[in-house]
Amino acid sequence: MSRFISIILLVSLFLICSTSCKKKNVEPQPDPIPNPQDTTGGGTSTLDTLSTLVINLSGMQNTNGKVNFALYNTSSSFNDPDQALAELFLECTGANMTITLDSIVPGYYAFAIFHDENDNQEIDQNWLGIPTEGFAFSNNAMGSFGPPNWTQSKFNIPNSSSVTQNITLNFY
Repeated sequence: MSRFISIILLVSLFLICSTSCKKKNVEPQPDPIPNPQDTTGGGTSTLDTLSTLVINLSGMQNTNGKVNFALYNTSSSFNDPDQALAELFLECTGANMTITLDSIVPGYYAFAIFHDENDNQEIDQNWLGIPTEGFAFSNNAMGSFGPPNWTQSKFNIPNSSSVTQNITLNFY
């Protein structure tokens, strides 16, 4: 009888273990998709804050060569063509030209322009260092005994706006 009870206990233990100790076949669940988050700072897309810069350039004396344009966004890079944020070399189309730059990020900028009449990609100067080709800076800024500084030339481009600069080339 004790043997019978032992067998019943073993069978019971086996049945209990086989039903509760089995690994359940659980299919892996995919990682939950995170809720989208606004990383642009307030629900406004970057495209909504971009602006336009329009430069009305006048004073070209001829249509030779190209108009060289350099845009800067820091005082440390200003007037260093190797550190320009953007550079354009435009065909000279007449005494007056309009340059339009779209998709400008809001901030402070300054630019330099010169009419490269002989298309050598540098502003030619006489033996005293005075430019012999037309030149201009943003805000029509002029320096004393040299180019203007960042403070004289910088201007602000606010969010979602169009800023116009009316610039006249200078000749000596």
